[in-house]
Amino acid sequence: MSVVPQRPGGWWHDYVCDTHGIELGARDGDEYLCSYGCRLTGEKVEAAWLALEHQALARATRVAAHSYRLNGSANDRERAVTLLVDYAELYDAISADGWSSQSESWMLRGKLFAQALSEAQWAVGIADAVIALGPLPELQESASLARMLAGLAETLTESRRILVDDRSDQRSNYTAWLDAAARLVALATHTLGGEPPAAHLETAIYEHMQIAVRPDGWEWEASTYYHVFVLRAYLLGLRGLDPQAVPVETSGVLRSMIDVLISIAAPDGFLPALHDGPFDREAMHREVLEICTLAAQFFAATGLETVKAWVVERLGVNHDGLESMLDGWFTGAPVASVPAVAGSRYFEDAGYVVLRDPGNRMHAVLDAGPHGGAHGHFDKLSLYLYGDGAKWQPAPAVPPYGHALRHSYYARTVAHPTVRVDGADQLEATADVTSWDAAASRVSAVTTTAIDGVRLSRTVQLSDGFLVDVVHVTSDHDVARSISLGLRPAVDFSVVHEGDRWRSTWDSPGTTSLTGAHWASGDATLELSSGRGPSDDPSRPQHIGNWAATASEATFVSVYSFDPQLSIDSAHATFSDASVVIDISISDQEISRIEVTL
Repeated sequence: MSVVPQRPGGWWHDYVCDTHGIELGARDGDEYLCSYGCRLTGEKVEAAWLALEHQALARATRVAAHSYRLNGSANDRERAVTLLVDYAELYDAISADGWSSQSESWMLRGKLFAQALSEAQWAVGIADAVIALGPLPELQESASLARMLAGLAETLTESRRILVDDRSDQRSNYTAWLDAAARLVALATHTLGGEPPAAHLETAIYEHMQIAVRPDGWEWEASTYYHVFVLRAYLLGLRGLDPQAVPVETSGVLRSMIDVLISIAAPDGFLPALHDGPFDREAMHREVLEICTLAAQFFAATGLETVKAWVVERLGVNHDGLESMLDGWFTGAPVASVPAVAGSRYFEDAGYVVLRDPGNRMHAVLDAGPHGGAHGHFDKLSLYLYGDGAKWQPAPAVPPYGHALRHSYYARTVAHPTVRVDGADQLEATADVTSWDAAASRVSAVTTTAIDGVRLSRTVQLSDGFLVDVVHVTSDHDVARSISLGLRPAVDFSVVHEGDRWRSTWDSPGTTSLTGAHWASGDATLELSSGRGPSDDPSRPQHIGNWAATASEATFVSVYSFDPQLSIDSAHATFSDASVVIDISISDQEISRIEVTL
């Protein structure tokens, strides 16, 4: 009897609770359980579970194969071989029917999965297991395994042709995985006695790097998740190569992509979930661990130690240790390189500006870049705030794509800490960084295209102990409009009105709290209301702030203190037509004066 499910998988993003917006958990018979107590049934959720189950079994095959390679365990060998042979027989049966009937019209169709992308990910795991086990007689004698590898190679080639030739989408993240899978399947075939991988399979990976990665190191969509997704595909796809022999321009792209992760990581190593992707998902954490391990074999120094430590702690008992078994992924010595220093940085192509205080206690990200394509959000000039262990005002990410909240809330402006006018979402737009001072951790940016008839600017300065944020909104032709700046905390949040200003508190148990002082020009209201927090738990009630004014022009000033030894009680903002001046006397220190031209 086969140990693998005998049906194809659907789209894993449908494995989501329609009531609570969270990814479902365990299966109980024909019911799929939500942590809030929901029990879902139906073909769509079952197909989604099957997609995840097939991926989980591919990973289990990898774990058993690499464990056998390292320890010679007969049990590990038997488990890995059994899974491979069972999958070969299943693939024989399913692929005979052609492309998946569960695919949606926009998808690049697979056979064992609704999406060819999922099939490529699964194929990488299966091929890795074959390579790790080596030319075992029971594998070489399996005609169905040989047919499966040949069939996968054909499927990957045809899927790539459709994507690149028919759809003209070579830079897609799909292409990265189709290329990685094609090369690993070829390596697996060679392991069992076939021809070595053709040179063009390696070249295809190099070519994709040149068109899909921005000069500043970001994957072109500028989403943390898809950046990690594509970087992992590159590292996996280059298996068996000597890092010293890889073209310099390719090594340079890998180095710059790794440096992105170093630069955006919060003080504790958490990676902000910018644009589409999960906020906190076990599978992604495992992917990040794999990147940390493979990057350390390619480069003599990676700079990812803090990121790796955070992921290992977050996984806890769910850490299966696969990445520690992937030694020897590359041949030859690692490339000597100098990792990026975690400090303030402006990514000129992706448009993100990262600010970091001297003690690495606070970390801010300003989104001033292009929209990001299908995975972008309507969040121009949003400001995300993180501390050491604290996610005060994080990028919210999205729930699994099968849930309506992805588009109806989390991709929209209302979910983000930025400006809306007349209650509408921003348009697909970019912004311009008008001034940047890395030494002072100060940036100014402006957009005139995110909101029709409105100029929106934001200046942020991060100093040792406090952050200053000035948002200025101007309507064309002096037309009064309803202007709202969102405060979108992910922690316990409260607001008190004190004379000409408001005080906010942002409490995260076990971590440093944040205190804010806020002023606005003209008549404004900072309203505390009930909303949503990050997308890992959309139904959890969260206090949020909406700072509103009806005017043709409005300026919003915030000073945040993240040092428990400092107080901003004496801070004050003075407004004029052309500028705002913020005086900050923190405890017994000298007064800091910050002036922002509007």
